[in-house]
Amino acid sequence: MTKDIATKEPSFSIGNYAVLPSRNLVIHEDKETLITPKMLAVLIELAKHQGETLSKEQLLLAVWGTLHTSDMVLSRAISDLRKVFSDSARQQHTIETVTKQGYRLKQSVAWQHSEEKRDDETLLPKTKVPETKVNENYDVIPSQQLSTESLTSILTSVDKGATALSPSDPPMVKTNNMKKRFVLFIFIVASLIFLAFFITSNKAILLTAEPTITYDNNYLTLDDDMERNVRFSPNGKYLAYASNLRANLGQRVKLQSITNKSLITISAAHEDEETSYDIAPTFSPDGNQIAYKHFSKSTGCTINVYTIKEATVKTLTECPMSKTDALDWSPDGQYLVTNIFNYIKKIESLVLVSTDTGKNKTLLAPSENASGYLWPRFSPDGNSIAVVHFQPNNNLWVIGLVDTLSGEFTEVTSSGEEVSQVVWSEAGNSLYYLIVRSQEQGIWQVGLNSKETTFLVEINSSSLDYDRKNDKFAYIEREAQYNIWRSVQGVDGELISAPFLKNMPQTNYPTLAPDNKSLAFISTESGVDSLWIRTIDTRANLLLFQVKDNDKLSEPTWSSDGKQLLVSILNKGRSRMVQFDMELGNSILFDSTNNVKMGKWSQDGLFMYWYEEIDDVWHVMEKNLSTAQQRIILSHPIAQFDIIDGNNLHYQKIGTRKVHTRLLDHLTSTKPKDKMLLPTVNTFTWDAHLGVIYYAADSSVKKLKMLFKMDLSSGLVEELYPIEVMDTEESRTLSVSDDGRTAYYTKLDKYRTDVVVMTQE
Repeated sequence: MTKDIATKEPSFSIGNYAVLPSRNLVIHEDKETLITPKMLAVLIELAKHQGETLSKEQLLLAVWGTLHTSDMVLSRAISDLRKVFSDSARQQHTIETVTKQGYRLKQSVAWQHSEEKRDDETLLPKTKVPETKVNENYDVIPSQQLSTESLTSILTSVDKGATALSPSDPPMVKTNNMKKRFVLFIFIVASLIFLAFFITSNKAILLTAEPTITYDNNYLTLDDDMERNVRFSPNGKYLAYASNLRANLGQRVKLQSITNKSLITISAAHEDEETSYDIAPTFSPDGNQIAYKHFSKSTGCTINVYTIKEATVKTLTECPMSKTDALDWSPDGQYLVTNIFNYIKKIESLVLVSTDTGKNKTLLAPSENASGYLWPRFSPDGNSIAVVHFQPNNNLWVIGLVDTLSGEFTEVTSSGEEVSQVVWSEAGNSLYYLIVRSQEQGIWQVGLNSKETTFLVEINSSSLDYDRKNDKFAYIEREAQYNIWRSVQGVDGELISAPFLKNMPQTNYPTLAPDNKSLAFISTESGVDSLWIRTIDTRANLLLFQVKDNDKLSEPTWSSDGKQLLVSILNKGRSRMVQFDMELGNSILFDSTNNVKMGKWSQDGLFMYWYEEIDDVWHVMEKNLSTAQQRIILSHPIAQFDIIDGNNLHYQKIGTRKVHTRLLDHLTSTKPKDKMLLPTVNTFTWDAHLGVIYYAADSSVKKLKMLFKMDLSSGLVEELYPIEVMDTEESRTLSVSDDGRTAYYTKLDKYRTDVVVMTQE
């Protein structure tokens, strides 16, 4: 669709947005946004098929007139249009991405027909709300600044604008004009009084409309025990959680008072079994009992019920075969819900266990072969069960509702970040959920009707519960201490492993320079991330860059000549990159309006690569530095990638431990074929070199994590030496010298958890 054709289209509205094709404008609440002709053409095409899903091919052909163009131009147009309509990848109110199908305009469209007025004003509101001028600190300019002199000046200017009376005017005309002036004077004074009232009222509204929400944290534990699975009692006075005991009795369920912090340890009368453990406690609706799962060598897994007053334990039934440990009690007290593994579909389903008979009732299994329904929680009325359904093929954690009668699943929202735990709000009209291991980690809320998501507070946790009676959260806070270690293997085979940095509070993401003389890494102190350079021989530390409180750094990467350094800056919903010139000492921000991270260079310095989000989809991008040409070489959610020689792309998908490789063909546009590079399921982290890849994994002989070396030409694998590298799927935590004799890696030196009750202040 050309610009000339677009301008012939009539004006129309999309929801409360007015679109004026004749001027390439989108107008909303008196704000005019100029859009490009291609953006307008895409918008018109979607509007003409409102409610229908148009494929990318349809849109490319309709707007660009050919299919021989990159999908990226369409993705960029969609992304820019979403910004105009205040949409985002997470909130698709206007333009929806239909997975693997195309795009759809969700809002209603009203066309202005040719017989109607074509004036632009017909699409705009007929009344305008006066704007109140505010300064940068949201303080309204006070009405007292309008002095008596200012008022006199205004009235004088009004008089000057009126028609002058000539001496020949009759007395009646003069009298009428004097009355008009008096009425005008009264009107202006009244208007100024109203304006002062309006400004004062709006000042109060501006100052109180969005109060800062803060939370008060009450730590119930401050010890070295490992807690998990926290739950509130129905009256909100107690917490139950599983905890590893210092007395070496295994993991047990603890019942703790929130007011006086008194403790009761629930025992399943198996204290002589050191290998037994208890998990997943949940209270009965009356608060008199606690159900939990008990594991031991003699009985396997059983669902036990502990009666608090009598301090007695009974076994209800054997646990259904499951890969997860969730357990929840229905509001009517008749059922417990847990997971059951479906061997046919290889998927977790939900099962209801009768609290009277212990008999099972399996609900409808999920339609997709994925992880199944995780962390089930009954709704306050018991009619629905909130669950998380992980779909690894799409890298989506889908939050939804399962009907307790039919077993049907209804999607509420989805996230590209890992969701752990979902709980109900007091009214049962929204859900709280916990995002973990992400820059967006913390508690979020989603409305069941509006489907809108809201970020509440950032926490580092794996378990969450909500006290609907007293409006409190309880969570297990995780505190991890990471440090960079170095293992060096001598010529004679001796191995020396020790912390590489002793004076830094917390360090991560080691990246060895090409000459093996410097190490780039990230240090965190008081929640603030800094980029450092450490010289190997002199052991001098150079502070290169420090970010603000809410930003996080990751993935420092050297150029092939060691003269450039890239680092990713991450924040909630936003990621960007900074490039440092190590010789000149200056830095520039990577040029992109999209989310970008994981920047890298090829070893020959001819290509640059990065990870970019375009229209809700993450892609690995390639740029030829001599021609400036860019292209997409991989479209998939990944945790790590590397391209050393400019031809072979190695990548690891999010949610997997397997590393794939792809041969890139710069001459043809045929779809490349991928193959498994590291088929082992226990690969933890890896570092690619020219012709070689080093990786950490469990030894098949020794019960240790070892450093392995794979020759990419022959496929031969050599086991090198032990390293205690941190178990992660997030990003690079290993950097190895070319000869493989020295490895720098992130090690988890300390890990502890604590139970916290959080109340909004």
